[in-house]
Amino acid sequence: MNKTLILLATGTLALAACGSSDDAASDIPETAVVGDTAAPATDTQADTGEGTDDDPGETDLGDENTTEETSGDESVDATDAVDPETTGSSASSTTCEETAALFATGPSVNPDLADPESSATCTGESIVITSNGIPDYTYIQTSPGDPDAADLEFVITATPEHADETTAIPLLGSAAVSLTGVPIYGPTEGTGGDVLSLVGALSECGSHNGPTGFHIHLLGTSENTDCLFTPDEVAEAPQLVGYAFDGYPIYTGNDQYTSSWQLTDESLFATDTWAAHSYVEGSGDLDECNGLTDADGNYAYYTTDTFPYVLGCYSGVVDLDTVGSAGGGNGGGPGDGQGSPPGDG
Repeated sequence: MNKTLILLATGTLALAACGSSDDAASDIPETAVVGDTAAPATDTQADTGEGTDDDPGETDLGDENTTEETSGDESVDATDAVDPETTGSSASSTTCEETAALFATGPSVNPDLADPESSATCTGESIVITSNGIPDYTYIQTSPGDPDAADLEFVITATPEHADETTAIPLLGSAAVSLTGVPIYGPTEGTGGDVLSLVGALSECGSHNGPTGFHIHLLGTSENTDCLFTPDEVAEAPQLVGYAFDGYPIYTGNDQYTSSWQLTDESLFATDTWAAHSYVEGSGDLDECNGLTDADGNYAYYTTDTFPYVLGCYSGVVDLDTVGSAGGGNGGGPGDGQGSPPGDG
């Protein structure tokens, strides 16, 4: 068994903790759905894109509502969100055990791969997630070799709280983990180029196999392929994808929110995607880390059609040295390599 993790993506893409020891890290939005079952929560919260040769960072992945999300019978304008810098940790009404129970897989759909495994337990103020890294959705081979079952373990806080300064996500390797136990990577591939600059590297589901295992770079959807979510599910409401290593949840937001990162130097897209993009406050709905705090005080990250696709940085307190087998994989780490994610600022 390898103790390594990874996540990548391509095609039509739509990217893709608890409270205290008794409380979950953050509430599931009232309109959010986990799998095919509506999540029983009372708070509301509110996914990624593929470039083209002419405009690598701005490919349209479907109709997008960039100003509001639907919660119940009411619409919540993105401008009603609270600046996360003015809030503390997210409010929560879900117990740690209930959040841990969300980590699970569906039945195997890949007869040539090992059966997927994912589970989690609460230990003190931490959630311990174990998995074999095998997807429970259709695996499409885009690189040599099939994913092997691995021995993966992630430890995230059960009491997330906002940090005084943001922290850079790993340049390479895992930055988060999906509910199915598959590692989620950042937007870079190789030496720092954007993952979407590698034509054909990602499947329609936004993932692929690599030297350290199967991983997700962004959340893709397809009408013809079984992915984490269907296009209709992502369009209907934010879906809970997984958790970042600072303990905050990650939801799909492709049809509800837009990133505030802009492609400002297309010439660097394939070699240094962090330098190719600039965070322009107020140009989109989300903060520098690709998250927001809703009107109820709940903070979460949201996947988007464009860079950074999932996470731009960590808003919460995080110690990547204690996350487990996935943190900073592939020799990467905050600020390492050709391009440097924002952080510590």
